[in-house]
Amino acid sequence: PYEYSDYNSSDEQSLTFDSYTIPEDDLELGQSRLLEVDNRVVLPAKSHIRFIVTSADVPHSWAVPSLGVKCDAVPGRLNQTSISVQREGVYYGQCSEICGTNHAFMPIVVEAVPRKDYGSRVSNQLIP
Repeated sequence: PYEYSDYNSSDEQSLTFDSYTIPEDDLELGQSRLLEVDNRVVLPAKSHIRFIVTSADVPHSWAVPSLGVKCDAVPGRLNQTSISVQREGVYYGQCSEICGTNHAFMPIVVEAVPRKDYGSRVSNQLIP
């Protein structure tokens, strides 16, 4: 499992959630094996975003090369990085630190949506 953050902040715009690999038997036509997740990180396009990253178990590295981001997730430490997503679309990444037997099953999917759609997309993720 990849926990995007278990950091609690007084910032009302903070968001935390879990995201897991979709098992091969559950993939839909056109979805990529070992790259699809059940809960994408949804971000507003044309925005500057700050990520706060940590790990609960071993060192990981949160990386999405097409967005130019790679940030180490270290137990007991909060690291931060920021990105500027200029285009709408879906961006794929993976854990980039050999972290154990499930390393190959830690994909990251970031979906950049129009700013006008962002609020409803996030609400739909948080309230099933």
